[in-house]
Amino acid sequence: MKQRKENGNLSKIRDEMERRLIVMRYSKESAKKYIQILGWVENYLDAYGETNYSKESGQRFLAEYPLQSKHSQSQYTSARTVIRRLDEILENKMFTPCFRETKNECPLRFSGIHEKYLEKLVKRGYRKSTITSRKMYSARMLSRLPETVLSLETLSAADLYNVFTKHEWPSVGLLASRDMLFFLYEKNVTKTNLSECVPRPRRPRALPSVYSGDEVRRLLSTVDRSTGLGKRDYAILILAAHLGLRSSDIVGLSFKDVDYKAKTIEIIQSKTERPVKLVMNSEAEEAIKDYIQNGRPQSSGTEGSHDKIFLGSQAPFAPLSAGSGYTVAKKYFYLAGIAAHGRRRGAHALRASYATALIAKGVPYAVVQEALGHENPESAKYYVRVDTNRLRMCALDVPKPIGAFAVMLNDLEGVL
Repeated sequence: MKQRKENGNLSKIRDEMERRLIVMRYSKESAKKYIQILGWVENYLDAYGETNYSKESGQRFLAEYPLQSKHSQSQYTSARTVIRRLDEILENKMFTPCFRETKNECPLRFSGIHEKYLEKLVKRGYRKSTITSRKMYSARMLSRLPETVLSLETLSAADLYNVFTKHEWPSVGLLASRDMLFFLYEKNVTKTNLSECVPRPRRPRALPSVYSGDEVRRLLSTVDRSTGLGKRDYAILILAAHLGLRSSDIVGLSFKDVDYKAKTIEIIQSKTERPVKLVMNSEAEEAIKDYIQNGRPQSSGTEGSHDKIFLGSQAPFAPLSAGSGYTVAKKYFYLAGIAAHGRRRGAHALRASYATALIAKGVPYAVVQEALGHENPESAKYYVRVDTNRLRMCALDVPKPIGAFAVMLNDLEGVL
């Protein structure tokens, strides 16, 4: 058995972790989980020849952690908690409790109408993920109604006031609540359309996270393409940066989707469920071939793994999850040392950079829309907001002040 080096701060951190778990009376199951994940962190650092834990190495561990198919999503969530605890030990801070709001279930007295609402969502043809979200937030709204509301027929605006003023709601929660209340009005359960009582906070649409061509090339050059993992990651990044594919569509690519003779990729997009056909450039084609021929592991028979191109790097070599593209991109943004400056670091940032580069070159919006697989023709114009050169062409001259405003400026001339 390989002996781990005891130099550095790892042994002290482990001792302090064990001490805190005992003093704070963690359950045996939780303590065992913490120590197990700490062991994974130690193994990870040992593989890189490191004996000192730092906040940066903890984030690197998390960046690569989800790519290992042997770990579940729940284990990844636990790993994030352990890394936070290790950072607190490193900074000599007490463990900060993490409070989570309980997932409220629909009150029994409203369950009948709530089930009918969910049935309508199914009939509307909503995706399963959308229905799950609407179910959770509409049930949460109903659970927060006053106990005095025994029937939704007597529901009033006053009953809803505290529901939306005393609790924080994400935009998807407000949308689900609004939809549920409109359903009640539509079915004549309520006499008035109470969906108008749901707040409509105006939030400015964030600018897309865009990186320059030099930054994208720097990111790609960071990948070690001599390993199977590097070949896979490089192909994923190329498909995002050169073809503008979404992360979920990249990791979902099957062998049948790629036509090497026609040099095209043809898929049904997971987000919009619309077909899109893209022409591969030489870099994308070579990256895919290189991974398949020289880096892709032999699948051990996991359901669907024979058909999917991109697999996990460890046995049983299962297909990557939808979020793996984000994790891959984030890892190499970090390794490349590219400053974020408020920008996001996932695969979608590479997609946005690709779209912005096309628009900056004068490619028509209709072509960009088709390349990105957008359903709405206006969607491509979203990326114009960061093209400052083209925005300057739309600038208007400042009009000369007139009337009372001109008089006010004259009065302030000696002051300003």
